[in-house]
Amino acid sequence: MMPTRLADLLRLPPYQAYSYSYPHKTSYRPLAPALPIEALWLGEKRDALFLYLHIPFCSYRCGFCNLFALARPEPAKVDSYLTQMERQLRATTKALGEHRFVRFALGGGTPSYLDPSQLHRVFEMVARHATIDLPAIPAGIEVSPETVDDDKLRLCRDAGIDRISMGVQSFSPAEVKTLVRPQQNAVVEQAIATVRRHAFPTLNLDLIYGISGQTVESFLASIESVLTYVPEELYLYPLYVRPLTGLGRIEAKRGGKPSFTLQAEPMDNRLAMYEAGRNRLLAAGYTQVSMRMFRACARQRRPCVLLPE
Repeated sequence: MMPTRLADLLRLPPYQAYSYSYPHKTSYRPLAPALPIEALWLGEKRDALFLYLHIPFCSYRCGFCNLFALARPEPAKVDSYLTQMERQLRATTKALGEHRFVRFALGGGTPSYLDPSQLHRVFEMVARHATIDLPAIPAGIEVSPETVDDDKLRLCRDAGIDRISMGVQSFSPAEVKTLVRPQQNAVVEQAIATVRRHAFPTLNLDLIYGISGQTVESFLASIESVLTYVPEELYLYPLYVRPLTGLGRIEAKRGGKPSFTLQAEPMDNRLAMYEAGRNRLLAAGYTQVSMRMFRACARQRRPCVLLPE
C-alpha cells in the first residue's frame, strides 16, 4: 500500500520523483469546447510576463531524456515547426492585448540545434510579435556542446541573450557513456571557450548525479573539472530513470522496477553525492539559490534570488 501520511513519506528515501514547473507533454490534449485565450487572460496582470519558446530538436536523444524532443529531424520538419511556432506566438500575443515580457528563454530539446538562419528567424518573430526588449531583460538559451559555434553565439549575443546554459552532465567518459550520450570532453572544452569568447555575462553548466557506477569521488571529480571553467552558475540534477526513456527501456529489460514508484528501499548514494557536491560548491564561493542551483554572485550583475528551475 502506498503511504499517505507525511510522517511515513518522510521515512522513504528522499529521491522518489520530481515534478515539472510546466505541464508535462502528456497533459496537452484538445479541449471541448475550445476556450478562447482572451477569456483566460481576463483579469490577469500582463506587465511582467516570461516568454518561453520550446525548440524540440536535438543532435541525439540522451538516455535519461523524457522531454518532448526529436533527434535529427528532417530539415523540412524544423522549418514547419518554426512556422507553427510563429503562428502560436502571434495568436498568443494578440490575445494578450497590451502586455510586456520581462524574461525570455529558449529551451528544448536543444535550441542551438537550429542553424544560424533558423535562430535569426526565431529572434525576428519574437521582435515582430512580442512586446519585449531582449537586451534589457534576463534572456537565456540552452545549448549542447556539439552544437555551439561562433556564428550562432554571435547571433545570440547580438539579439540580447545574456545567459548560456549547457548540459555537460559528467566529465567521466564512462558515466557519459552510461547516460547514452555521445559526448567528448574536448568538445565540451571547445564549446565553453567559444561561449567565453563572446563574453556572455552568465554561463551555466549542468551536472547529473546518481548515474549507474558513479561514486561520490567521481562526482566530485566532475565538479572539480567544471570549477576550472569558473561558471557563473551551476545546476546539480539528480538522475531519475523514467519509463519509455532509453535508460528506462534498458532498466525494464533487466527487470528493474520503475523508479517513479514510491519505494521503501535502502538509500542509494544520491544524497551523499549531493551533500558532497553542495559542500564543495559552497567552499568554492558559490551561493545556494535552490536545491539544484548554485550561483557565483560576486561575479554577476544578477541578484542572488530564487529563479524557476
